[in-house]
Order: sequence, then C-alpha cells, then structure tokens
Amino acid sequence: MAEASVYDRVLDPASRANPYPLYAELRKTPVRREADGTYVVSTYHEIAALLHDPRVSSDPRSRPELGGAMPVPEDGPRGLPLPFINRDPPGHDQLRELAMRPFGPPCTPGRIEGMRPWLTEIATGLIDSFAGKHRIDIVDDFAYPLPVTAICRILGVPLEDQPRFHHWADALVAAVDPTTGTFAERMRRREQVNAELGRYLSGLADAHARQPGDDLISGLLTDTGPHGPMSRKDLLSTGALLLVAGHETTVNLISRGMLTLLRHPDVLDRLRREPGLITGLVEEVLR
Repeated sequence: MAEASVYDRVLDPASRANPYPLYAELRKTPVRREADGTYVVSTYHEIAALLHDPRVSSDPRSRPELGGAMPVPEDGPRGLPLPFINRDPPGHDQLRELAMRPFGPPCTPGRIEGMRPWLTEIATGLIDSFAGKHRIDIVDDFAYPLPVTAICRILGVPLEDQPRFHHWADALVAAVDPTTGTFAERMRRREQVNAELGRYLSGLADAHARQPGDDLISGLLTDTGPHGPMSRKDLLSTGALLLVAGHETTVNLISRGMLTLLRHPDVLDRLRREPGLITGLVEEVLR
C-alpha cells in the first residue's frame, strides 16, 4: 500500500488527537509537491507570500480545469455570484469595503459597543438556563445558540428562521470538505444549497428594502457611500457568506476552547482566580 500523502494525513481524523508530530514535519518542508501535481503550503511566511502575490488568484474561474464544474453564475435563480473572498482586486477590495461600512468603525462607530448589552443578556440567559442541570451539551446549549442569535440580529434575519440556515450552513461546510465526495459532487450540492439560500435572502432583501432597519442587510441596501449601495446580486452572496461564516467559526471557537480548558483543569482554576487573563486566553485559543 502506498504511503499516505501529507495532504491525506492533514485530512485524516486520526491526526487530530495529537497533530503536533505532523506539524513538526510540515515545518521542515514548508512547500511540498504532491504526486498529483498540487502543492501543500504549510507555514506562515510562505502562505502570507502566496496570499499577497498578484500572480496567484482567489477566483476559481481562473483555473481552466475547474471552469466546467464550478457553479459561478453572475445572477439568476440557480446560485449566488462569487463572494468577495473568492474575487481578485479591485473587485475584492471594493466589495469588502462596502461590506465593512455598516459593520463597525469608522463608518458605523457605535456598532460594536452597542452589541455588548444584548450579547451579555443573551449569554447570561443561556448560562442561567443551566441551573439545576447536572449535564449540558456545550454546543447545543451554548456554543451554537449564542453566535446564531447574534448573527441573526446583526444581519436582520428573523431568529425563527435559524433552523433553515443551520441546514444550509452545514451543507455548505460539507461541500468544501474534500473527504465528503468528489469535487464535482460537492459542487453540485453547493449549487443546490446556494439556490435555496439565494431565494431566501432575496425575499429578505425585498422586506428590508421596503422597511429598512438597523441591521447589515438594510445598511448594505441603503449605503450612500462613494461605491454604494451594494448591488442586489452581491448583497445575496455577501449575506450568505456572513450568515454562514458569522456563526460557524464562533461555534467551533467556544466549544473547542471549553474542551481545552476541561483538559487543562489547572488553567481553568487559574482563570477562575484571575479573570483578567480571559482576553489572552481567548486569543491564544483562537490562534
């Protein structure tokens, strides 16, 4: 049997319990070519150099071997246009700037601080619901509902619709997991989910256009800045990106951070004695 490639070992669930020997091997060879001609790039400086190299494209349409399989319609009911993270400058820069304007400083200076009271209320309510219980599921009972409630409120999505985009988020995450089928199969699944999500967000955008509120979708629709407002098709892809990325990563951060603390009770005890360490701890777990 042929030895597993480095890429296969990175994806192998068996590597997760103790990934550090693999990390050490990756550091020895920051750029490694696989047998199929692809490359595994695994250290900070090399990755940063690639991300800032104008010869490297973020746009999957620039790869001719993917052109027939990648669903990237510019508009229409079958899918969403590419989000800004999959576009190259100058389109990437312009869309990212538009998305950031209603998100916080400097264009919306009170946004972040204004979230603190209601986020504290939501988090406190979830923790209070643990009273009298001897066992909880940290994901289902806290790590998922907190960021989902937050991203719904930030974007202007009705909270009662969260079960629908929970399904869409799981399906889109699975579509980028190379262990869940061939590339063509995963892209077909992604196209189907994008079509459903696009129709939902289009209806939501119509509602916010009729009655704007203090939320990101309304802000993107009514932006009076030099490049605003965001076009409807770009609003749909940006909304889908923020809806999924706005909670999926935070669920993982909270749940894995708690798992790390439970595995290191001495650190947990110290944190209880010195709560001022929490900011550094969160940043280290995030890193």
